[in-house]
Amino acid sequence: MDKAIIVDTDIASAFAKIERLDLLLCLFSNHSIYITPRIFEELSVSLDYGYTFPLDVFESFDIVYPSEGENKLYKEMLVGNKSLGKGELEAISICKNRGYMFSSMDFAALQFAVSMNIDVLDLQSILRALWRSGIKSKDEVKIIIREIEDKDNTSIGDSHSIVE
Repeated sequence: MDKAIIVDTDIASAFAKIERLDLLLCLFSNHSIYITPRIFEELSVSLDYGYTFPLDVFESFDIVYPSEGENKLYKEMLVGNKSLGKGELEAISICKNRGYMFSSMDFAALQFAVSMNIDVLDLQSILRALWRSGIKSKDEVKIIIREIEDKDNTSIGDSHSIVE
């Protein structure tokens, strides 16, 4: 089975907005990193508003297309999960079938994936892995955290524990 990870819209856009998709490519150099067609669509909406960061995502990550069975699972999950986005559910259906990892900043999506026995990675784990692997120092990760919070207009929960 291929080592692969599907990154959700929020993870891809957070690193693209700070122009650091290279960090994901370096950290997961032994994995294929994918987005799904629905994640592609979600990212494409930003292009309509004049943002160019999705182009970097499209250049960096391949699109993995769901099989017929994965589409069926996606549709079944869509009916029962109105709180999760279509990109998340499509990614989870593919990860479930192929044994891929799923990465997101959405707690509910991560919990749902775990309930489906899918290995997950949240943003905090990715940031922690950057310094634990030696790719970045703790101080550099602190800067990355501030950049993501600023450019993605978000707050990274428990960010102080990432570099402890």
